[in-house]
Amino acid sequence: MNKFKFLLTLALCFCCSLSYAQKRISGRVWSKVDGPIVMAYVVEQDKNNRNITAAQTDANGNFSMVIKNPANKLRVSYIGYQTKIIPIGAQTRFNVELIDKNTFKDAEVTVTRKTRSNGLVIPEREISTAQQTLDMDQMEGLSFETAADALQGQIAGLDIVANSGNLGSGSSMRLRGVASINGSQEPLIVVNGNILEDYSSDDLDLENMENEEQFATLLQVAPEDIQSIKVLKDAAATAIWGSRGSNGVIEITTRRGARGKTAVNFSYRFSGAWQPEGMKMLNGDGYTMMLKEAYHNPRILSEEESSIVEIMYLDDYKAYFGNYNKNTDWVKEVTQFGQTHNYGLSVSGGGEKAQFRISGTYDHETGTIIKQSLDRLTTRLALDYYVSDRIKFSSDFALTYTKNNKNYYSDILGRAYNAMPNMAVTRQEYDYQNGMYYDTGEYYIMPPAAGSRGKIDPNSGLSSYFLSDMVNNGNPVAIANESWNHQSSYTIQPGFQLEYKFLGKNSDETSLNYRGEVYMNAYTNTEEAFFPGSLTSLQWNNGTYKTSSYETKNLSFNTRHQLTFHPHIANENHDVQVLARFDMGTSSSTQQYLGSSGITGGITDPTVPGYLENTWTGTGKGHTMSGTMSIHYAFSSKYIFDFTLRADGSTRFGSGKKWGFFPGISGRWNISDEKFFKPLKKVVSMLSFAPGWGINGNAPGSEGLMYNKYNTNGTKYAGQQVMIPTNLKLTEIRWEKLKSWNIGVNLNLFEDLLQFNLNVYNRKTSDLLNSGVRIPSTTGFSTLAWANVGDMENKGWELYANTRPILKFGKFHMVLRGNIAQNINTITNMDASVLAANNEDYTYANGAIMKRVQIGNALGGIYGFRYLGVYAFDYDHNGYFLNEDKNTYWDAEGNPNAAGLYNRPDDPLYGKFYDPAKAKLAPIVFDAQGNVVYDKNGNPLPMYFNYGGKNYQFQGGDAIYDDINHDGNIDELDIVYLGSSNPKINGGFGVDFVYGQWQLKTSFNFRIGNKIINMARLNAESMVSNKNQSAAVSHRWRKNGQVTQIPRAMSSNVTATYNSLISDRYVEPGDFLRFQYFQLSYSVKAEKLKKIGLRSLRFYASGNNLIFWSKYSGTDPEKSQSGMNPCVDYSQTPRSRSFTFGINLGF
Repeated sequence: MNKFKFLLTLALCFCCSLSYAQKRISGRVWSKVDGPIVMAYVVEQDKNNRNITAAQTDANGNFSMVIKNPANKLRVSYIGYQTKIIPIGAQTRFNVELIDKNTFKDAEVTVTRKTRSNGLVIPEREISTAQQTLDMDQMEGLSFETAADALQGQIAGLDIVANSGNLGSGSSMRLRGVASINGSQEPLIVVNGNILEDYSSDDLDLENMENEEQFATLLQVAPEDIQSIKVLKDAAATAIWGSRGSNGVIEITTRRGARGKTAVNFSYRFSGAWQPEGMKMLNGDGYTMMLKEAYHNPRILSEEESSIVEIMYLDDYKAYFGNYNKNTDWVKEVTQFGQTHNYGLSVSGGGEKAQFRISGTYDHETGTIIKQSLDRLTTRLALDYYVSDRIKFSSDFALTYTKNNKNYYSDILGRAYNAMPNMAVTRQEYDYQNGMYYDTGEYYIMPPAAGSRGKIDPNSGLSSYFLSDMVNNGNPVAIANESWNHQSSYTIQPGFQLEYKFLGKNSDETSLNYRGEVYMNAYTNTEEAFFPGSLTSLQWNNGTYKTSSYETKNLSFNTRHQLTFHPHIANENHDVQVLARFDMGTSSSTQQYLGSSGITGGITDPTVPGYLENTWTGTGKGHTMSGTMSIHYAFSSKYIFDFTLRADGSTRFGSGKKWGFFPGISGRWNISDEKFFKPLKKVVSMLSFAPGWGINGNAPGSEGLMYNKYNTNGTKYAGQQVMIPTNLKLTEIRWEKLKSWNIGVNLNLFEDLLQFNLNVYNRKTSDLLNSGVRIPSTTGFSTLAWANVGDMENKGWELYANTRPILKFGKFHMVLRGNIAQNINTITNMDASVLAANNEDYTYANGAIMKRVQIGNALGGIYGFRYLGVYAFDYDHNGYFLNEDKNTYWDAEGNPNAAGLYNRPDDPLYGKFYDPAKAKLAPIVFDAQGNVVYDKNGNPLPMYFNYGGKNYQFQGGDAIYDDINHDGNIDELDIVYLGSSNPKINGGFGVDFVYGQWQLKTSFNFRIGNKIINMARLNAESMVSNKNQSAAVSHRWRKNGQVTQIPRAMSSNVTATYNSLISDRYVEPGDFLRFQYFQLSYSVKAEKLKKIGLRSLRFYASGNNLIFWSKYSGTDPEKSQSGMNPCVDYSQTPRSRSFTFGINLGF
């Protein structure tokens, strides 16, 4: 019985304790602003923050739940509100008020702004490397096709030039000059820590950039998705990227979700664009007169031989007269008003466990050149999921589809400048019954050129013999409308990251964190082109109806594993972080090309079989491996030391040379934190000194260099097909090394109201990699694929300055910003045999550009003759004959018509005409003292061009070139250095004005000190071909004694002429100041929007590239050099001018 009582007592106690432990509680969750909060999350948590039980509030904000232990606590949370922690205890009813996250109690809060540097997260004031960040929120609403457009003029030392104004053509970027010859000169682009591969660079011909355009890599990232762009400049900053970071690094961080209510943003932007005014060209009448002079001036051909019926306007030549009596403005015909429609939609938000952002952007653009259009769809997903307070999982997914409908020829505008202005756009047919011409509506296509000189028959169906170049130029309007080049590309970029905190969860604990990443990039590009037979007069089986299909596929797979150790030191003055990273990647690619002709019947599909013109396939595979270590140490955030070492392995090198080691060391001293500096703190809020040194590298652009390659190539021996080696294997080739030092100074004044950042640097490249190096033919080969050949140096400085809001008056304030940089590039050393091979022999041809490398000058230097004007007199009218009877020439106005007669100041007859400048405008030889050089008969020696070669004697109306050595012969010994293609100074500045909800932003950028070969002007003033010429040639030389700067018209089809050699006549300063954009915007106040259910509303309008100031005579001086080639303006489509209207909505 006692046992029964005892057991009953135990059961009663257990039930009582169980009843006590599992008690029910209830309550209400609310806020002052929104009242009852629906679906708030109420969780019982134990002392280890583990979730025990949970409930959610109903429509009235009420909840009820059974708890396990009153010693636990309640955690109440909801999106957009501050989380509240409440002990449970004996309380059974809870009244919980949640406060909006944006509401704070009055308190003094010290915030340390942090950023990522060399893989570690550190305070901004501890950055010891050269870097600059652009917040893309400042660029909201501006019309940018890519992020490169946004960076232009914003980053000190970053020079950005548009490749052309054609849609999707991309930009060329140079950071701190050019550090390589044949390798990529573009900065490395990194998106969210992963390299954005520039697959187009593998196909880019750096040695032939006349009409070269490439796919814009940054088209893969919509500017609307970008949160910030960080530019890493010096070797200490880029060391973590090893050999890939030798040209600098552009790190793009895209937007991600944040805890809070789900936010929906919609944007629409419309832009209208037009081409700037270009060269003024001759009309049909002026062109006809010029061309007739060009063929008649040499007086070599008979009238019959030089007859060109297209400019003779013969009424009985019906097939010609109606089609060659126009004044066609071809430039106007091929340009149009371009439009851009941009739509953007994003959804973001998240709770305690997960945050997300999903975005999509669609662009539809029509170019300022007819028949150009571009469609781009970009989508991006970012998800962050906190599995626990130790584990975080993140994923990214990006998809970009681009369809670029390009012209078959990228130089449609250049062809328009060249086209005959008297030619009709559409074919004119003569109606014999009505006695008048009518427009057939068909494009006029020039028939093939005749096979011999002379006047062609009215019904010959041919063009005049001399007009073959115009036949090849074609009808630009017809080419643009009837031929095409369609390019489409897909880029898929999935990525996954896992973060695990092995040690420590809070900032005051020793931490050891692991981060693992897997990233894939799949890229497919297809380019199909069609050129119909209707655009040529050739037979269908003679290379007409051309089709081509080019496809490339690239797949890269990369994995990264990283450990970060951050010990907690009792003495908080010391702070140490250590990073260890291992990267491994593999890539594969395939390419195939098919070119056919002779496909008729309206078929345009390139895959339809025709006459096979060309076909090839190719595959590629590469592997990379790297290890990185980075250490950051700071003492009181005053003395900072950073060290990074990266080891890169590449399969492009032979045994023993596959690995390159790239260290970076930097430090910083925050002088303003010293005790002795306290008296100056009210004025100087920050003064720091940051030196750095490091090494970057570069690998050759080809795989398999250490192997012998073989090809049959149709070679036979003893009647049998054999294989022959096609290369010399390269086992000794070395990494190109770039050693650099940087000294940075930060100066902030008046509590950071004025902020300055100055960097001085020096970059020395050794073991320069050069492709296609010539070698003696005794080896059995003509070139080496790659070789280390020399050294190069870049030195300069950069200054960036900005302000916080200044000049505050009521609702008004303004912000200033600006940057300026100087870079000097010099070739310091190069193997003599390589110099000889690279410096090609001069061809003595009009427009021939010398590709020359000279020690002590810049890469991409410009070489040519000095232009002194035009010979006003011919040899017979030189006026310096010792036989005075030969000098007595007078013109119709009674003025002396011989050069020497203007050089007799004391002569009673000629003294009043004294003009020493005009006295030397005769094609005779003057010595170094300016004296005439005579032959034994007392006759002045005539000036020659390339005596013993071309043997051309200069005549009146010919160009005057400076005879540097005064030997009476203009040849390659008179070629001089005319300047550098690289700007010495570049930068930008802007002012933002704010008044209440109104904001006006302005931005300018500039370049100073670079030279451009204006080949567009050379072609438009040369008068040696049948191309149309600029209106400037109306002032050309026509008679003896005429002083002008434009030589005579002389067709090279008739005789040799050398009036258009590369000289400083066509080498012009590329200095400019561009008003890049202005934007006026208005943001509606949030309190007004709540009534209509909106979170934000913003309207804006902007103007882009509306004005620029420059002495450059071309359309746009924004050009750049590539490889060893100088900077040349080939009439590429210039950047358009545009205006933009837009609206941003937030829900």
